[in-house]
Amino acid sequence: MKLIKNHFERLANELMHEIFDYLSSNDLIESFSHLNKRFTIVLSQRLLKIDLSHLTKSQYENLIHIIPSNQINSLKISHKSTINILFRISFNLMNNLQILIISHVTYNDLRYLFEIKNTFLTFQQLHTLKIQSTNFNGLDRERIFVLQKIFSQMPKLRICQIPLMDVNDFDDLIPTFTLEQLIIDYCTTICLGK
Repeated sequence: MKLIKNHFERLANELMHEIFDYLSSNDLIESFSHLNKRFTIVLSQRLLKIDLSHLTKSQYENLIHIIPSNQINSLKISHKSTINILFRISFNLMNNLQILIISHVTYNDLRYLFEIKNTFLTFQQLHTLKIQSTNFNGLDRERIFVLQKIFSQMPKLRICQIPLMDVNDFDDLIPTFTLEQLIIDYCTTICLGK
């Protein structure tokens, strides 16, 4: 095994990056983070696509301490799979975050998240936001608040997926000019006519 390790360490950085492209960012961090100085440097040159959606609470606790937040380019979260995972993530440290996918979250949770000033400043850099499988229970004002934040205060947003729109939601929204693709999971035919 030592022979293989020595040969792998002799590869050029470019080849390591090519090999790393076939591994998930989660696996890269768990396997090569702090292995030695060279691997740490090679990993520090990569933007990471982190998927927290299928982790247990203990896996999340182990991984979150070694993920370099400033290198996260894409983040996938499932609020259902981990208790309060959404509120324990330091979004304000993710200055390269461009893609955010959140599943199994309520509008109330999103409202709370969007009200945190430093967190929302990070969200203004997003070019893709996907909110999937949201629990539709909640007040209209929570949904409207979240939609207003998305459509009026995310200037770089190009792709947006939202779970539900009501016909009256359009009256309260000022769309962003950069939006290229809007995916609505559930919408009434009246809503589509607007």
